[in-house]
Amino acid sequence: MKAAQLKIAARLARPASTLASEYGHIMKAAQLKIAAPKNRLMKQSKWWISMENKNKKYFPIFVNLSDKKVVVVGAGTIAKRRIRSLVDFTDHLFVIAPEVNPELRDLKAAGRLTILRKKYEKEDLRDATIVIAATNDHRLNQEIYADCKEAGIPVNVCNDKTRCDFYFPVLAYNDTIVAGVSSAGRDAAGSKRVAGQIREMLQNPAEPELSSQPGNSVKAADITKAADIAKTADITKTADHAKTAATVKAAEPAKTTNPAKTSDLEQSEEHAQSARPTRKTIRVFTDGAARGNPDGPGGYGVVLQYTDAAGTMHEKELSQGYVKTTNNRMELMAAIVGLEALNRPCEVELYSDSQYLINAFNQHWLDGWVKKNWMRSKTDPVKNVDLWKRLLAAARPHQITWHWVKGHDGHPENERCDLLATSAADGDSLIEDVVQDM
Repeated sequence: MKAAQLKIAARLARPASTLASEYGHIMKAAQLKIAAPKNRLMKQSKWWISMENKNKKYFPIFVNLSDKKVVVVGAGTIAKRRIRSLVDFTDHLFVIAPEVNPELRDLKAAGRLTILRKKYEKEDLRDATIVIAATNDHRLNQEIYADCKEAGIPVNVCNDKTRCDFYFPVLAYNDTIVAGVSSAGRDAAGSKRVAGQIREMLQNPAEPELSSQPGNSVKAADITKAADIAKTADITKTADHAKTAATVKAAEPAKTTNPAKTSDLEQSEEHAQSARPTRKTIRVFTDGAARGNPDGPGGYGVVLQYTDAAGTMHEKELSQGYVKTTNNRMELMAAIVGLEALNRPCEVELYSDSQYLINAFNQHWLDGWVKKNWMRSKTDPVKNVDLWKRLLAAARPHQITWHWVKGHDGHPENERCDLLATSAADGDSLIEDVVQDM
């Protein structure tokens, strides 16, 4: 075998035409012994191919896994991400781990996967089509990799791209289109950014297609139907007329309208009063979340609702996760994104469980901050000034009533926003929270 290795290494330096002919010769020789269980010559030819292709791009292939066994070893953060990606694509997903979290147990209860609460054994790979090694034990991951190579099973070892037969793309899909973006481990942030843009395109086609017929409202708890109904990026384009009174149920918290005394807020109020007769009424529900606040990932969730003149409710959901942020920044971002989604002045009923956000308007904290040039005291600057200024700009065109609701208290839209925010924080498409100099 050493002689064969030296011979192949020497041939790598020869002209391409010569290499091609000799590669064919080697493959032909390998084919003659293909029935052997461990064909050394085939292994050598594979080694040569990998040497030649190490800088080549990976070709995307879409595989039907619906009836194939997929094994994930591990149940930590990375394993959960892989499982979330796979669960919609296979009916035979097996998770092997001594302990699993409630999210995976819920998926098992729903019949979406099988959990084997045990330590990994080589026998677990039987009949597997692909394997993901995602434990926090480096040696165990290497053991799984070696077992897969021996069995000829494609394997992905998390956090070790040198031991990946395939890469996990960042996914963007709806009922008809599936897109996967991968940089082969070279630019994870770039892959997430591009996939996020594709998701936005899939959720918000350029041609508005919202129906004005009754019966197209969406339940707040059903995110899977939201993209089919809210197919326009701007919820205010869905009809020509809107109700002039807010459609707030009696059971919801009482309104407290912000009188807005500072120059920024006065402009917003004056603009709102002049345009009020033609404004649509939009309800905006927001929530923010952060894992390990203030140094962990976070996300925001937004639900927008609009009822047209025919009585049909239209709903849209927005969310995004960030690599490192704080809960307060995500609360502000949720309100900002909700208001920036509106393309014309509106009557807005905004609901949040963040007293930090609501009290800033209703208790006039912002008045004092603006007058003091964004200082709480002589030595204590206001935090998140970049987002407060952006929020004031987003609020200026609208007449807004700010409502506080108690979090985790059974409010349907608030619970939905919380789920959107936490799912975004735990997802794969995290972006950087860049603090702007103001």
